[in-house]
Amino acid sequence: MSKPVVICVDDDSTILESLKIELKQLLGKDCIIETAEGGDEALELFDDLRRDKYEVALVLADYIMPGLKGDELLKRIHACSPKTLNIMVSGQADLEAVSKTIRDAKLYRYISKPWKPEDLNMVVLEAIQSYLKDRKLELQAVQLQNAHRELTQLYQKVEQLNINLEHQVQERTSQLQQKMQELQTLSQLKEDFLYAVSHDLRTPLTGMLLVLKKLQTKALLETDAAVSLPMPVLDLMVKSSDRQLKMLDSLLEVHSSDVFGFKLDRQLIDLQKLVQMIVQDLDPLISENGATIVDRCPHQPLFLSIDPTQIRRVYENLIVNALKHNSPGICLTLTIEPDPSGVRCAIQDNGIGMTQAECIGLFDRYVQGDHSGNRPRRSLGVGLGLYLCRQIITAHGGQIGVESTPEQGATFWFTLPSEQPDPTRCAD
Repeated sequence: MSKPVVICVDDDSTILESLKIELKQLLGKDCIIETAEGGDEALELFDDLRRDKYEVALVLADYIMPGLKGDELLKRIHACSPKTLNIMVSGQADLEAVSKTIRDAKLYRYISKPWKPEDLNMVVLEAIQSYLKDRKLELQAVQLQNAHRELTQLYQKVEQLNINLEHQVQERTSQLQQKMQELQTLSQLKEDFLYAVSHDLRTPLTGMLLVLKKLQTKALLETDAAVSLPMPVLDLMVKSSDRQLKMLDSLLEVHSSDVFGFKLDRQLIDLQKLVQMIVQDLDPLISENGATIVDRCPHQPLFLSIDPTQIRRVYENLIVNALKHNSPGICLTLTIEPDPSGVRCAIQDNGIGMTQAECIGLFDRYVQGDHSGNRPRRSLGVGLGLYLCRQIITAHGGQIGVESTPEQGATFWFTLPSEQPDPTRCAD
């Protein structure tokens, strides 16, 4: 900030020079002292100083001057610069003129001529200090306003950052929850897969084990250590081993089906012949349980576009479940009948049956039939077989269900869409 300016105005050059000398001695190098001989010259000087960005802190003006009088000069200066302090130095101004100047120019002080140096010095020094104090307060007010504005902007930025951070936290939390859900799903799929391996491999392994035990019993009864193996038995063991390998491959596919979708290896298959093969392969287990099979499937070929490995899994699951959840000696009736969308396959038993409550949710995960007659129980590691059956049939575009009455047996059924046979795609 430049030095403040003090303007002395009087038409008497002697008084003007004396006033300038006294003010220079009083203010030293802290202020710039300017003089003007008359009101018009003073007004022109005032405009020049303001144009050059100087601050006029104080104007001392005589009252009676040629041209523009002191009261009018101070009035105009006050109109242009309300912060400039005005002092009238005169010996001819009456009370009315002084009062008018106080009202129009906000006169700071009135000094009578001839003045006492100590009075002049005190008034001028007080005026300069008052001006500088006001300017300092004004600057501080501006600084406070700027600081307040900056703080407001900073607060708004912090608020926006908090909002953004909250959104990011919510988004991250949602992502973590989604990841947690995915991990839980993957963990569940792993458990399903492990159960499916034990569940689906048990059936062919049990059949093979029964054959091997019979051979072992025969070897113990005969004196010759070597046991002849009939070709049908050998074929059965080879087929069973091959089926286990295919079962493992299909289990891997089923395991990934919940994540990537169930993919079928569709072939044009004679369903009637496939069912006969399944019954033949399960014959050791059926005989072990003293069960009988009534085959009411059509005897003519029935070609459908299906995945034979997966449909075999469905039949084996349903037949083995019927044997496992009923007393020995039951009768299983297998049927394949026309359906509006294709065919309806069913496995009916004459066992203990189930209530409607027990049938609810039977094809969901971890639901297993309960021989006690209570509602299906849910437990870890069981009840996945029927769930896998539903997945397979749904992937084929069909439906699966159960009909049962207590003490009157149960009928598990599923539908498969039909397709016109194409001899070039037929498979045994």
